[in-house]
Amino acid sequence: MARQAILALSALILGLSAASATEVDDFQWLEAPKDAAALKWASAQTDATRSALSTKPIYAPVAAELKTVLGANAPPPEYSLLGGKAIRFRRDAAHPHGVLELAMRDTGGAPGEWRLALDVDALRVAEAKPYELHWSNAQSLCLAPAFDRCLLMLSPGGGDQAELREFDLLHAQFVKDGFRTAASRTQAAWLSRNRVLIEHTLTDEPRTVAGWPTQVHLWSRGTKLESAPVVARGKPSDAILQLAAVGEGSQRTGVITRAIDYSTFEFKLVEPTGKVVAVDLPQRLKPFGLLGATTHHLIVQLAEPAVIGGETLVTESVLAYDIAPQQPASKRISVVFAPHGGDVINDAFRGIIATATRVSFVVDRHLAKRVVVGTYEGSRWKTEDELAGEPGTNLTLVAGDPAGEDVIVEQAGFITPTRLDLLRPGQPSHTLYSEKAAFDASSYMVEIKSAAAPDGTPIEYYLLRPKTLAHPGATPTLMTGYGAFGITFAPGYLDSVVGGPALTLWINRGGALVLPIIRGGGERGESWHVAAIREKRQVSYDDFLAVAQALVSTGFTNPQHLGVFGTSNGGLLSATVAVERPDLFGAVVSDAPLIDMLRFPSMGMGGAWMNEYGDPSNAAMRQALLRYSPFHNIKSGTAYPPFFITVSTEDNRVGPGHARKLAARLEQVGAKAYYYEDSEGGHGVSDALQRPELMALRMTFLIDRLMGEVPRDHQ
Repeated sequence: MARQAILALSALILGLSAASATEVDDFQWLEAPKDAAALKWASAQTDATRSALSTKPIYAPVAAELKTVLGANAPPPEYSLLGGKAIRFRRDAAHPHGVLELAMRDTGGAPGEWRLALDVDALRVAEAKPYELHWSNAQSLCLAPAFDRCLLMLSPGGGDQAELREFDLLHAQFVKDGFRTAASRTQAAWLSRNRVLIEHTLTDEPRTVAGWPTQVHLWSRGTKLESAPVVARGKPSDAILQLAAVGEGSQRTGVITRAIDYSTFEFKLVEPTGKVVAVDLPQRLKPFGLLGATTHHLIVQLAEPAVIGGETLVTESVLAYDIAPQQPASKRISVVFAPHGGDVINDAFRGIIATATRVSFVVDRHLAKRVVVGTYEGSRWKTEDELAGEPGTNLTLVAGDPAGEDVIVEQAGFITPTRLDLLRPGQPSHTLYSEKAAFDASSYMVEIKSAAAPDGTPIEYYLLRPKTLAHPGATPTLMTGYGAFGITFAPGYLDSVVGGPALTLWINRGGALVLPIIRGGGERGESWHVAAIREKRQVSYDDFLAVAQALVSTGFTNPQHLGVFGTSNGGLLSATVAVERPDLFGAVVSDAPLIDMLRFPSMGMGGAWMNEYGDPSNAAMRQALLRYSPFHNIKSGTAYPPFFITVSTEDNRVGPGHARKLAARLEQVGAKAYYYEDSEGGHGVSDALQRPELMALRMTFLIDRLMGEVPRDHQ
């Protein structure tokens, strides 16, 4: 009996059966981000990866080529329009952490001469802190109407914890004795020049399941933060509270979005006096709740049908809520846009933008995109098409002026460099930025193809490929995707979705790229999203695998030359499909991933994502999660493709524990895993400008595993 017990225990540890593998976890000690033993393990693994890959013959030329690419090709700047001012956050090889620049706009809206406001790389040196600037939500963080003071979020190490510091844009300096906090999970918005709404985790106040604050304070200049009164509270069971503000002067209004989960939202308004007013909107909304705000309206999108004023509104309808105090309750909600004929508004981050009185949104109809503008006239919204996307390109809205009606539209595609145009009503567009080509696209083409999922659903995919295949049937091919939270992935030009400018090295060698439109994402609207949530997550992986199988069965490539990569939920995707079908892939990159789907609520912000993935404390959901959780399905005796796994110690969104456990588990069963953990980078660790070594190692891994002797095209 003793021998049988020992054998049974060994089977549990080694994962020799599906049942046993689901219950064993020898690696919980790797979950604590800064545990000394875990950090020592991560450092040793990183050193081993560096040693193994940097000594490969192709590493030196790959690293040199990447350096040349980065020196010649900077990513597009991030623009903000603020009345008579424009701000851009720009990065390049000389400024990998970015510079914030200010320009005054002329009468046509175009920025004039740019001047430096803040050099983040210089700040890192001057203050001896590894700062990264989280630049977003300028409408709330820069105070109207002058937009001369901004609340900057500076993260030591790049994680979600950031220091708040008041900054004088005009004089390019931090405000002495201005608003400032230590690093924490912080959000803020100006309510007046001397008062800000703020939430933080600097005290022992209750936190949400994701580790964010549950209380919003009204902080007055010259007072201590700890004495700031609480104006609103969420619940510990909530995902997150988000802060914004609209208007100016006596009409300035704070907006608190309570994300009960990422499908259920509640809003409150905070008047300049600090009075809090409830907002009566349907709670079931598309991610991520508040999509924009004009001077008078909050903009949201329905995730399910809703009856308002006796009228049934369809899913995907865009609504406006009038925040004017004098507006009768019965007239507060109006319909900006109701989809029809296959129309979908599917990009929560860059698909809707609000200006002073108008709402612009990108409408997708069967992958053809157009910009539609809604204008409030009396008691109704009038919409008209503003701009049609060019064939093969993606349209996004990157900025809107809260004090005017200008918007910035981005157009880009796999072989179409990014162009940013300023649109002003009644005037010709003005090009703000045109990206230069990083590679010769004349030998490449983009196709839209389709594969059948196991349930018969057509899964379309974008295929970037050489016009002439040098190795028919063995074309080196990379696949990537996301497929969760209703987030849309669409073709862009060497953007972060595909690994940024590092992908140039792959294209220069004749490699192909595939982006499947899988369920769980938002590409086809909310129904496409919910088709692969919770107990239906496997649908997303089946969709992706159907495309991979089609690439092989149609003779485009073979498993030895087919690789998969992804970040965050995409890292979960790449790991899951490789564990489920190890015979189908020759290399895997899992970047900042979720991996242990039984313990994800206890790492990073995972507690906020149970509506998407399911609650592992529920017996039925636990079994559903176990069926695909990569950590629990890696088994001895299976030949897995090699993995390249990357994460940052400072990633407090997903947490480094997932990536560590993936590498450890693969190593335990004898599979090859290259692990690289950086001390900086947060959830965006795989940034070629900031971490060129990491990306050189990653491209060495992919080229070595999937291309072999495929030569570089020196055109």
